[in-house]
Amino acid sequence: MYALRSLSKLVWGANEGAETFKLASGVLYEERPGAKVARKCIYKDSELCIRKTSTSYQYQLVAIRALEEGEDLSDSLDDERSFLIGIELKFTPTTFEGAHGFRWNDVGESTYEFIADESVTKSVREAFAMAVARCAWERKHRREYTEADAGEVKEIMDRAEDEELERLLDSVKLDDADIEAAVGPMSPVKSRP
Repeated sequence: MYALRSLSKLVWGANEGAETFKLASGVLYEERPGAKVARKCIYKDSELCIRKTSTSYQYQLVAIRALEEGEDLSDSLDDERSFLIGIELKFTPTTFEGAHGFRWNDVGESTYEFIADESVTKSVREAFAMAVARCAWERKHRREYTEADAGEVKEIMDRAEDEELERLLDSVKLDDADIEAAVGPMSPVKSRP
């Protein structure tokens, strides 16, 4: 409980523009359906953080490219990607080749994945996911998340996970041959006289 209170002070007590909660190391990917390369590595070394905006009850999810040794911030114009946190982001946990991270939708057709470094523990990932859900709740209800009960905030996380599962199931196309290969030939159902 103490850890959650400390986390709350970090995220919601911060000034505008401050990075309030950070996953320090990971890889950012972009997935674009129909593109020549469906999955593209955007930043091979990056951080993922929550940033408070100047508008009340609004936060950004920000992926920041880590600078290489000797590189200056002014050397690159494309060093961060930011996304307004809301329910439509559909922020969910994911895994890729055994590594854990998060997946979310952009306003366009792109989907992003941040695959955390193995040093980022499960408890930190869970706390980060809860912080994003609280930010989404605040944006939706235009009130402090402390006014919500735990079920309301968890509902945001569950709905995003349910929609992700539904999307995955919709992407699987099975025909009769696939079903027969999995369970064997199906005999016709005989009706009773």
